[in-house]
Amino acid sequence: MQDEIIRLLGDLNREFYDTFAGAFANSRGATEPGLERVLAQVRPGARVLDLGCGHGRVGLLLPPGCAYVGLDFSGEMLALARKRAEAVGSAARFCQADLLSAEWPALAAGPYDWIILRAVLHHIPGYRTRLDIVRRAAALLAPGGKIMLANWQFLSVERLRRRLHPWSEIDLSPEDVESGDYLMDWRREGYGFRYVHLLDEAETRRLASAAGLRLDELFRADGRENNLTLYAIMSK
Repeated sequence: MQDEIIRLLGDLNREFYDTFAGAFANSRGATEPGLERVLAQVRPGARVLDLGCGHGRVGLLLPPGCAYVGLDFSGEMLALARKRAEAVGSAARFCQADLLSAEWPALAAGPYDWIILRAVLHHIPGYRTRLDIVRRAAALLAPGGKIMLANWQFLSVERLRRRLHPWSEIDLSPEDVESGDYLMDWRREGYGFRYVHLLDEAETRRLASAAGLRLDELFRADGRENNLTLYAIMSK
């Protein structure tokens, strides 16, 4: 995928989350079964980096004493995250940062016991870009540290498949994007588009191998049929 298209799709998603931050946060539950299954493995006092933290939900679900840092590209989502953390007296730290940028902020410097990429890689355009992010995350792991990936399996749900649109609606063509890339609409408190990628089991295994990581666990959970999200736990 050309860099120009990567930037265009990244900007599309940033505009979406800034515009619909409140509506999006209100549409999410407090947690999901799959997320709880993973976070049950996080020990009290662990150092946790949440890449693409959104409105900071993960930070509120961690065990006591964890040192949590959340990064997100949306200033509006981070404002919600800070407000939620302050309301419960959390010491969570947040920073606005684009994972597509050449450098991540100093606040993200490791090492970390856990790095969370929940519902973020499926918004990153281009396989090589997704791989670069996973590799950079792996470099921030402490010995014995783990990375969690969680990605939307939206083609498994009929109501979500009905929300897919042709690329021509944003003046692109199928040749501009990669296999598994889709344009999806949003219909809550307004109407908009966002870029999504179907990051399936095959690509998850490919990313782990190319990043030099061991795939420790791979499972599906969440949604009405327990198949909405693909979770992966990886380690060095």
